[in-house]
Amino acid sequence: MSSDTIHVYDTWVHGKSGRIHFDVMTTDEPTALKLAKEYLVSIGEPDATITTKECQFCHSEPLFMFSAEQQKQAKEKGGFIVRMPA
Repeated sequence: MSSDTIHVYDTWVHGKSGRIHFDVMTTDEPTALKLAKEYLVSIGEPDATITTKECQFCHSEPLFMFSAEQQKQAKEKGGFIVRMPA
């Protein structure tokens, strides 16, 4: 994969107050699961189940389509989260 491309992992989990939908933008599945778990902890959902069933590869996007901050997170942290309406 080129460093100018990022993979989109469409993620749906069941949280305390219902379904949570977000995309994990990263380069590989293990990183997607790690970032998803960190995100769930950060929003107060540490017990939500996150596996490849909830976090599935969807498609790839050119990295330049995202903000400078998101591109920076991709380079420094291996990816970033895009919150979606549930």
